[in-house]
Amino acid sequence: MTALPEAVRCLSLDTAAASVSAALAERGVEAILLKGAGLARRLGQERHRVYTDIDLLVAPASFDLAERTLVDLGCHSALPEGRPDHRSHWYERPWRLPGPLPLTVDLHRGFHGVTDPEALWIVLSTSTERMALAGGTVAVPDEAGTALLVALHAAAPGLSDRPRTDLLRALEVVPADTWRTAADLAARVGATPSFALGLRLAPAGAALAVTLGLPGRSTAALWLRAHRASPAALAMAQLAELPTLRDRLRHLGPRLVPTAASMRHSSPLARRGPAGLVLAHLARLARNAGRLPAVLAELRAAQRGDRG
Repeated sequence: MTALPEAVRCLSLDTAAASVSAALAERGVEAILLKGAGLARRLGQERHRVYTDIDLLVAPASFDLAERTLVDLGCHSALPEGRPDHRSHWYERPWRLPGPLPLTVDLHRGFHGVTDPEALWIVLSTSTERMALAGGTVAVPDEAGTALLVALHAAAPGLSDRPRTDLLRALEVVPADTWRTAADLAARVGATPSFALGLRLAPAGAALAVTLGLPGRSTAALWLRAHRASPAALAMAQLAELPTLRDRLRHLGPRLVPTAASMRHSSPLARRGPAGLVLAHLARLARNAGRLPAVLAELRAAQRGDRG
């Protein structure tokens, strides 16, 4: 049973999800609730699964209008001012909702492991189902779309154990035929490698991946992300996989020398004027140098690991 404070927070998130979805709809922006209450119901865990934010997917072409709508609702960006923080994913932006509780909307125009966000929007939006929520209604993915998202999230769990737990539960309750449909969706949105890797993180999923004929290996970067490696190790693996020198320089530049806005966002020292900013950069370089042996060990583990 969910503890009372967590239940209150989830109810607040549900109310916000319904109201923000309605506000977007008034502006002509369709939105899909990717996880939260919709996923909890799909997994049969409405009284057990706790969630901490609101994940809304909109069409890539509607992303800018959706952000302006959030501003009009009194939301403010959780990212540094100026250029987007390189540590954030290109496909989502976090927004803080106004009010006494610190609630966040993660506005998506794609998802983990998806290389064709337009296709993702098409395959999910054409099969959504309406769900009553907190006095309103929201659009949620159908069962196959949910299975796709659960596997993709397991392949990029961040610091949370919840994606793996969701995967284990989904493998128990989602029929095999639905997983086959989800695999077809993964191919349509360019997410087969991440989908396959996500499934293989659980024994039942690994067996299912073989049955579905999914690839048995992944790149080092995907393996590291799925196994919650350090950001530095992940960045180095991604660097090695980029095809051109220009791509590598664009990838490496903001990671070696973050913008002043990004530094001030993450470091109190950087907010103490120009001298503080310089000292914060030096301290960051020293920390990264100290982590180098551990980063190299992670890269070696990814290279010699089965990755399958």
